[in-house]
Amino acid sequence: QIVCLGDAITTITYITTGATGANFTGLPAGMTVSWSANQVIISGTPTSAGMYTYTINLSGGCGTVSATGSISVMLVNTINLTSGSGTDDQDVCINTSITDITYATTGATGAAVTGLPAGVNGNWAANVVTINGTPTESGIFNYTITLTGGCGTVTETGTITVTPDNT
Repeated sequence: QIVCLGDAITTITYITTGATGANFTGLPAGMTVSWSANQVIISGTPTSAGMYTYTINLSGGCGTVSATGSISVMLVNTINLTSGSGTDDQDVCINTSITDITYATTGATGAAVTGLPAGVNGNWAANVVTINGTPTESGIFNYTITLTGGCGTVTETGTITVTPDNT
């Protein structure tokens, strides 16, 4: 299963025959597992992110029997301004470079940036959103960053105001 950190897994049930017990290894913290009445039941809410491969070894009865599975626990998406206070709300003159705007992200596999003036670009790479460039049109531009992939819908907004040349 693939779940987001803080979300409960869908209960996993294994039916056994002949065993008198079971041992369990490799589950993430926050999970509960039990063997009773010939059933192994795995449930709960993982409390740490990562890829976990678990093993169930039956005991008693005849033969050596085990089963494995995996639970992937993904981080919840976050976004935080890292370029300094106020860089997300800039006033510049047309054809003048903006101060680079950067955001650190976690959990996401990408980001879409919309609402930027012509000449200004927004990109995501290595968990960082960077907005930079030189606006070539005037106006008030309310931009939105929407993280993609990972867990949760997370957006961040800002404003770039571009003043035209004096006439």
